[in-house]
Amino acid sequence: MKLYLDGGFRCHVAPAEGRREVETDFFDGRCAAWIEGFRLVPEGENWTREDGTVFRGEMIAPWKDCAELESAQLQWLEEQAADMREALALLGVRSDD
Repeated sequence: MKLYLDGGFRCHVAPAEGRREVETDFFDGRCAAWIEGFRLVPEGENWTREDGTVFRGEMIAPWKDCAELESAQLQWLEEQAADMREALALLGVRSDD
């Protein structure tokens, strides 16, 4: 999938000025809120944290609280499941079959 990195290697799902496009399949099946809670340093690149620690790519790590990210992902999955049940009901298919 395409995603967009800002100057601090934080992931975004939409392009904007100052963001560059990268491709990865790591985030397939994840919601936007989950994706945007991560930092991705592409292979061959480095990111230096404020304390001077250098992270060499490829590196993918959350920068937001993991519990918050998991909550957003679970809510998104529940919404996806509800949409699927609704679509099946419109087709006359019982979702508990």
